[in-house]
Amino acid sequence: MQRRTLLAAAGTGLAAALTGCTASAGDGSDGSDDGNSTTESTPGPTPTPEPVEAVSVATGERLTTVVGDGPASDDGELKPHHVRLENPGDEPWTARIDVSRPLGAGHVETYELARDATMTVSLRVPADYDVTVTDIDSDAAATDSVGPDDFDCNRSWTAFSPGDGGVSVSGGSTRMACGPRVVAADDAVTVALGDGSLPTEATKPHGLAVSNPTDAAEVVEFAYETPAGAVAFGGTYRLEPGARVGASLTEAREVTLRVARRSESGEEATETVTVEQSQFDCNASSTTVSLTDDGGFESRTLSTLMFCGDAEPKNESST
Repeated sequence: MQRRTLLAAAGTGLAAALTGCTASAGDGSDGSDDGNSTTESTPGPTPTPEPVEAVSVATGERLTTVVGDGPASDDGELKPHHVRLENPGDEPWTARIDVSRPLGAGHVETYELARDATMTVSLRVPADYDVTVTDIDSDAAATDSVGPDDFDCNRSWTAFSPGDGGVSVSGGSTRMACGPRVVAADDAVTVALGDGSLPTEATKPHGLAVSNPTDAAEVVEFAYETPAGAVAFGGTYRLEPGARVGASLTEAREVTLRVARRSESGEEATETVTVEQSQFDCNASSTTVSLTDDGGFESRTLSTLMFCGDAEPKNESST
């Protein structure tokens, strides 16, 4: 159960009485003023900082929130990466956690953890994440990064806890040997990338996928990247015949899909496809990178043909 509590920051709200004091150049017995008197005032109280609104986590309580829409699951062969706030000490610990990702909402919240309390952020999409945890009382902070390589069949975690005047960071994982995740024949894995901030209600998401229409299973390595090079979704998958893995882009921005496959002889083939911001309009549209029998790729973009008022209808393909 989550309980929000207003936590007063360090400081006192009690104000001392202020008294002005007049000094005389004379002996001070008659209160006369010879023109050289000065007035000294006691400084006012230090303003009390604004309260910090936090989620209270009781002793022994375990809270969890999820970031991202699949494909990792706690019981699957591709498991999420967990970011934890842990308080092993006897005193309450108030900390702010900021988990950011290249595309889509992350998680930003302040928690007050009692003794032996834990807060977990479960990251479901293999991607690049930046994590910052700040101790509210000391203002000390610690940062760490999580990448697509941290997501496999092992259970893995990054833990933050109060340290000596700061924030301590630790982590670990189980040690099973993991192969590529397998997408079964005629099955699909799809994630949502973006914050849903399409320009209008009529603007539709754009699909961007890798497909295997061949008769043989293939291992592919792919990455959905922002212009800055951050990976919004990526990994290594074994695609059975008819399988596909892809994303629904719910934010009108540029995204580049990079795909690689390696032949039995060790030769690597690559394909790069970029979705421009201008490709988001009232039409349902998608871009698919398909594996070919000769070890290469074919990319194709398809769209419905409605006129959206500010762009010509489109129905294009490229190889």
